[in-house]
Amino acid sequence: MLKHLDGVNEDGEAPGTLNEEELEMLLLAEEMRIKLKGMDPEAQFPVEEGWKELQYAHEQSKRKEPLLISWYKRHQWLSIAATMALLLAPVFWWYATDKTEKGISNPVAKQVPSNQIRLTLGNGKSINIEEQSGALKGAEEHLALTGSAIVYEKEGAAKENLAGNNTLEVPFGKQTKVVLSDGTQIWINAGSKLTYPSQFGAAKREVSLEGEAFFDVVHQAQRPFVVHTGRLSINVLGTEFNVNTFGASFQTALVRGKVRLEAGTKSMVLLPGELGTYHDQSAGLSKKESNLREYTAWKDKELYFDNGRLGDIASRLEREYDLSFSFESPELKNLHFTIDMPRPDEVQGVLNNIRLSTNQINFVFKGKQIEVKKR
Repeated sequence: MLKHLDGVNEDGEAPGTLNEEELEMLLLAEEMRIKLKGMDPEAQFPVEEGWKELQYAHEQSKRKEPLLISWYKRHQWLSIAATMALLLAPVFWWYATDKTEKGISNPVAKQVPSNQIRLTLGNGKSINIEEQSGALKGAEEHLALTGSAIVYEKEGAAKENLAGNNTLEVPFGKQTKVVLSDGTQIWINAGSKLTYPSQFGAAKREVSLEGEAFFDVVHQAQRPFVVHTGRLSINVLGTEFNVNTFGASFQTALVRGKVRLEAGTKSMVLLPGELGTYHDQSAGLSKKESNLREYTAWKDKELYFDNGRLGDIASRLEREYDLSFSFESPELKNLHFTIDMPRPDEVQGVLNNIRLSTNQINFVFKGKQIEVKKR
């Protein structure tokens, strides 16, 4: 368990699987260690009281179920208990004090986790879409939640949106999909934010994006669709394309149809198979033919990199798995790999494939921090 707290075995790899009881204790210890970061536990919490409580609980359990235990086993158990008590006693004190002194449960437990997909309506109401399902048909909503997907009521005659804009925020490690009132489908990737109305106006359909999303826009010749991404606007009639605004360059990968990129006084038309790039520093536009699967595979829950830099691969994995990478030396970022696989639930599946394909690197897991080291 101590190796799990450090996140590494002697061979530099992640430790093995814990049983359910060990995992529960480990999670408590890790949570408390985060809370105590930068503190002196002895100065902040009565550790001795927690230790006595643990001893008392052990004595009670011995009375209920007498066991024949050798001196060595008993000594070994107490050694482990003493180590865990130093980590866990603050949990007992903190939880019990909060209940007895305030008469309420721990308020932290009632807060909505920051890693949930959140929809903020035009009236300011905020919805955690992973906690709800079914139709929300109040005066402002006019939408249904299906899993992590949001589907708006189909519009009749085009009308102005009276409830203001909706904002959909997707944290690292999550993805979702929204179907707008005109039937346009948008897949939103991790770490992204999309702003849009629940009903579009009669003249134009406009949305704003920060991050990455794939658009399948319904063709309406009289009502163009515009995606705003800061200084760049993408004008669409009906098409499929991916937009990525992470980094210093904004990239638009066109799968079908035609789009026009506009940045200030500059503009450029993209045809299918082309990748358009807006360069933030120079405010310039450029385009080239490209293998678009590298930019759109995420929508189909796949990972695809064609001779990609490890630094770029790590950046995407950070967002899609809510992790943080650090490199032992800068040259490791410039190693190149080709990856073509379904996106696994755990990042270990990806990193194991990378590690086995070369004898140059190892990955050391420390919670959500992954260190890339020379082998």
